[in-house]
Amino acid sequence: MKNIFFTSLALISCFIGSAESISYLLEDREPCSIYAEEKMPLFGDLHVHTALSLDANTQGTLNTPDDAYRYAQGQSLFLQPYNSDGTSSRISKLKQPLDFAAVTDHAELLGEVRMCLDPMSSNFNGLQCKVYRNFPKLSYFYMNAKASLRKPMGMCGDSREGCLDAAQVPWQETIQAAEDHYDRSEDCSFTTFVGYEWTGAAYSGNNLHRNIIFKNSNVPFQPISFYEAPSREMLWTQLDDNCSSDCDYMVIPHNSNLSNGYMFEKPSQDEIYLQNTKEPLVEIFQHKGSSECAIDPKDPMCNFEQLPYKDFKSKFRKNLSNSPKSSFARDALNQGLLMKEEQGINPFKLGFIGSTDTHLGTPGSVDEEFFQGHGGAGKSFRTSIPEGLPDDIEFNPGGLAVVWAEENSRTSIFNALQRKEVYGTSGPRFLVRFFLGDDFSENLCDQPNAIASSYKNGAPMGGTLNSKQMSKARIFVSATADASIKNQFIEKLQVIKGVIRNGEIETSVHDIKTHPPADLDFESCNVIGSGVRSMCSVWEDPDFNNTEDAYYYVRVIANKSCRWSHDLCLKNPSYCEDSSESSVPKFIQERAWTSPIWLENS
Repeated sequence: MKNIFFTSLALISCFIGSAESISYLLEDREPCSIYAEEKMPLFGDLHVHTALSLDANTQGTLNTPDDAYRYAQGQSLFLQPYNSDGTSSRISKLKQPLDFAAVTDHAELLGEVRMCLDPMSSNFNGLQCKVYRNFPKLSYFYMNAKASLRKPMGMCGDSREGCLDAAQVPWQETIQAAEDHYDRSEDCSFTTFVGYEWTGAAYSGNNLHRNIIFKNSNVPFQPISFYEAPSREMLWTQLDDNCSSDCDYMVIPHNSNLSNGYMFEKPSQDEIYLQNTKEPLVEIFQHKGSSECAIDPKDPMCNFEQLPYKDFKSKFRKNLSNSPKSSFARDALNQGLLMKEEQGINPFKLGFIGSTDTHLGTPGSVDEEFFQGHGGAGKSFRTSIPEGLPDDIEFNPGGLAVVWAEENSRTSIFNALQRKEVYGTSGPRFLVRFFLGDDFSENLCDQPNAIASSYKNGAPMGGTLNSKQMSKARIFVSATADASIKNQFIEKLQVIKGVIRNGEIETSVHDIKTHPPADLDFESCNVIGSGVRSMCSVWEDPDFNNTEDAYYYVRVIANKSCRWSHDLCLKNPSYCEDSSESSVPKFIQERAWTSPIWLENS
């Protein structure tokens, strides 16, 4: 690809719409032929594992980063189990290609897996590698346990130098795949990001996992793992130390629902100013459950894809209990408001995205009806799922990350992620706009320039406004169902508000627009009746006080539809004769969560 460094004047002539501020577009690529000043929705997956990850590899995944990116662009992939001749009876293909993706294989054990699979490695015929190849389930548990305790495998050496050297091959494969599949032509059809997962497991195995997404191909020589950096603060420091001047990154926590309350620990005084810069987002939904809010009788919509255990240790020990509320993003938002009042800065101004966390190399595979599993937690020795089910029954197909960006390029998408103009979905491709201001017209939904007006007179999702300058708080929301899902209707638009009053947090849920729900036939999974495909509303907060700090985010709730497990059991009753399906709902209500907008009085 020819290197092109272009000026603002040259760019303006190439784009649709006005581009007054385009410095962000200075990339080593062709200018995109389509530029949207009011931004366009781009759908992606920023949490993807391939055969390079130990947990994926020991479960039979053969798909590589290159395969994952081909899949994201609409090509078919074979899935395990494979026959002795290498053929597979399972094949997967997206109904719609993604706009962007990042392969995020585990940094931990990256070299160990390579050594045990490479016949040229001096450790290939060692005992640990023989066990790995012949007893993959045993290796899954044993090696993950060692990593969670930061204890090196014997084949690595005391300093892990051998395994760090071996990790160079898969790390370079990861980088090269992202470079090969990034569309630098004017078509801008697909964007990739170099990334990986830091698999922190402090405090006796509680999930503190984070994905690191780099802005470009200028990345550290080694992915910084939990071995080298056993805390989020140490991770940030080492990323900074190993990044060149052209290297930029963000860290995205995920599965806080499995952290046993530790994911959003209060940062130290020295780090409080860095928290928002380093970790602007949280993955609110993926195939291992929802991390929005703890089960709450005052908010029944919180009881959505909740796991019956608080960490993976509890899962395998069958120690069932609900996760504490401090494991969830809403509580982090609340704690952020309190810290703002106490210390003058809110460290948890978190935007929301979804992703899959697939371990099959299938980014964006979120279809309930044809769910083929993601395989991200291994299988217990003592329990098994009903024969034929593609995954543990409490898991789900995962979600998507959606950004509002000017164009489909690394810089534009990365900037959208940083400013939190993003939202997450439980899988469907909802189109959601959300703005907050004090000068929105009551009939804004009917105005052809509604979006331009909202940008001019308010802040989009992820933004912050000075409440002292506002006389009222008006919210503009528009949402449209996934065009590819025929019987998906929107049942309600909700605004969730958190506010500090008299030194305490108050949260409330407001139904700002509703429609009578369509019924669901549980014997056929057909939707009965009709509904609305789109909703729009301008809502004014009746309790607004311009002296209070607050946040608002929007939740879009669809009508009932069959959960993947119920649909599969209807089609294959023999799979579920001894059904554990009774432990999970027969239906779900798909949804989207926008990033919040904050009001600050100082």
